[in-house]
Amino acid sequence: MTNHDPLTGLLNYDGYINAVNDLVENKKASFVLLLLDFQDFKSINKESISSGNEILTKISIILRTYFSNAAAISRYAGDRFALAIPVTGDALREVREILESRSLGYEITYSMAMFPEESSSSQQIISLAEDRLFQNKRVLWLKREEELFRNEKLKMVGELAAGMAHEIRNPLTTLKGFIDLSKSQSYNIKPWVDIISNEITRMNELTAEFLQFSRPHMSNMKPETISGCLDRVKYLTESQTLSKGHSIRIHSLDDTILVMMDRDKIVQVLINLVRNALEAMDEPGHIYIQVKRTDTIFTVIELQDTGRGIPEDELPKIFDPFYTTKEEGTGLGLSICYKIIQDHGGMLSVKSIVNEGTLFTITLPVLAQPLEKKPSPV
Repeated sequence: MTNHDPLTGLLNYDGYINAVNDLVENKKASFVLLLLDFQDFKSINKESISSGNEILTKISIILRTYFSNAAAISRYAGDRFALAIPVTGDALREVREILESRSLGYEITYSMAMFPEESSSSQQIISLAEDRLFQNKRVLWLKREEELFRNEKLKMVGELAAGMAHEIRNPLTTLKGFIDLSKSQSYNIKPWVDIISNEITRMNELTAEFLQFSRPHMSNMKPETISGCLDRVKYLTESQTLSKGHSIRIHSLDDTILVMMDRDKIVQVLINLVRNALEAMDEPGHIYIQVKRTDTIFTVIELQDTGRGIPEDELPKIFDPFYTTKEEGTGLGLSICYKIIQDHGGMLSVKSIVNEGTLFTITLPVLAQPLEKKPSPV
């Protein structure tokens, strides 16, 4: 009994090793070593089964029934089973049919190794079967991860579509209301032309932002300096900043930092953050933009304002599509910024203190700086 599993009556690990050794030393007939890993063992805890032991016992009975010609059947490593099956006639085909048709009633990952065709010793055949089982489990895990990722993408698309439908429905309802109202005014829409025009513009902007959000890749990637982007941002936002009584200060510790980027997209992100900062400052305030090199791999752009700040409970949501606290906002601006930085291999994060201000931090991977050419000796 020292070579048998007391729960199932099958061979235990020692009995399994001894059985394989005996079959290899006998050398009278070829056999296939079949390893089974019951993937969903821990998830099959049904009400009719009081414990995992009953499942294992049930599995052992099933294996004895389907593989009655096996020279040895073993339970080892918890929910794994090993079978040594003589290779006669269509034995291999029958084994595959049983396993792949799920006739055993459970999801199984399996591997097979042949003796003497693929191995010359018991250690070699056991190692080969274990290695194949590991590889098959890895493939299954990757497929499940891919499926999970696909489901998450579909979920996100569904949420985006629902948000888009909701955002478009509101202005459409407004338009329909005013058109219906115009019936009583001999179809005169003049009193509501401005409102109708604004709602159409809003839908156009929302559609444009949604299309931009859905674009998967940057279109014009090439090495650019961060300082060049900041010069452009200052040129495009300075007049608006000064007209509202604010100031904008830009400080770069290294004007030679190069990043592989779509320059227009990075400028778009920075302008969006600057405009958000302007809207967040009710009184004349300051916007500080600083660029610094953290190490040889990344550069950091910090954009800080002295505005009203963002409440702590809103911070985790601000990058979510269609989330906005503005009356006329689409809720896609920061989502687009986040996606653009992500597409550049970077990160966009935020910290904020109510009534003190907000700090947005952009981290981007930098390119290796070219060595300066030394003048050749005369």
